Amino acid sequence: MRQARLIACALLTLPLAGCITPLMPDCTRFGRSGQVCPLPPAALPAMDGSRLVTVTREGRQDSFMGQLHIDADGLRLAGSSLFGTGLFLMQYDGRTLSVEPDAPELPTDKLLVMLELALADPAELKPRLHDLTLTVTDSGQGERREIAEHGHLIALIEKDTAPLAQQSMRIEVPPLGLTVDMKPLEAGP
Repeated sequence: MRQARLIACALLTLPLAGCITPLMPDCTRFGRSGQVCPLPPAALPAMDGSRLVTVTREGRQDSFMGQLHIDADGLRLAGSSLFGTGLFLMQYDGRTLSVEPDAPELPTDKLLVMLELALADPAELKPRLHDLTLTVTDSGQGERREIAEHGHLIALIEKDTAPLAQQSMRIEVPPLGLTVDMKPLEAGP
């Protein structure tokens, strides 16, 4: 369990040194001075699916399974080991964000932000970004989202053109030398 928490922490921790602007209410620091104010779950696409999540950092690769459920009432993310052992459950109802078991080393606010940056409609996201820019390009084979702070790339999200439930996704966080690949798990017979 400790290893999965360390992976999640590495995935979600962005450089915070030199924070200049005060944190706005109900927002999350993202980068040095950037902030993201999360959307309510009803503004996100509804989904229910499982992903194999592979995190690569400094040449080391670790994997876990994630079950994500989003509806108008809330967002729930359950993480489990490849053997099925429960690691954490994150829940967000648009007002309160919680994780069980309580794990201070698991930055759930940044996990929520990364999910929203990857899944939400860019038109809904842009007004929720402060000191950050979101650039979206569509190649016909997939979508590329670049999140920059004062011209410096801090996150890159690439998604294929499959419907959301079957979509593969790759997140890169260049300041951390971190890559996260998420692939849908096949449904059983």
